[in-house]
Amino acid sequence: MSYVVDVLRQGILTGAIAEGTPLRQDDLAAKFGLSRMPIRDAIRQLEAEGLVVYEPHKGATVATMTIDDIIEIYDMRIMAECTALKLAFGSIKEERIAELNSIIQDMESADLDQLRALNQQFFAVLFQPVQRPRLQSLIKSLQDSVERYLQFILIDLDHQTQSVREYKMLTEACAVGDQIGAVKSLKSHISNSQKTVVSFLKSRQKP
Repeated sequence: MSYVVDVLRQGILTGAIAEGTPLRQDDLAAKFGLSRMPIRDAIRQLEAEGLVVYEPHKGATVATMTIDDIIEIYDMRIMAECTALKLAFGSIKEERIAELNSIIQDMESADLDQLRALNQQFFAVLFQPVQRPRLQSLIKSLQDSVERYLQFILIDLDHQTQSVREYKMLTEACAVGDQIGAVKSLKSHISNSQKTVVSFLKSRQKP
């Protein structure tokens, strides 16, 4: 089942499987050469992650995000990730600072696919000291929920430049023990990402 979940999740997050696409168990079972049971379990897993919705008599479809959904998710990210940063702050020592700076340096010359991976890596390193599995799970779930829109953020060169600047400010604040400055930079980064995604979604709306 994990293979099916990984393939479908990746397809949804990258946009290869578009919002509103029906996920028919028979078709997927034939595609993967499996029975319907592991397909059903995979769809349930993706439903739990917020990537799929299930309606009686209609079946499962890829979840469609509204602008209000995006705003709520990013607001929740601000609360969860700023809390995680405060909890992790005392454990962000010299070695971790060096790792964060290395990731930022790689970002400056990375392509789109590399940027997506480096973005995930940056936050994984930043929050790694947090011994709160439920908080970590919540953060991952929220980030995954908007992952499919990351490509539209990352192709915006102005946003890329601004994000790298915010990551640098966040890391520099961590290096000098400025927790308030670090949290401010993180909040600014997430808020700016929210604005970029909302702007993109509004541009897609029909007049």
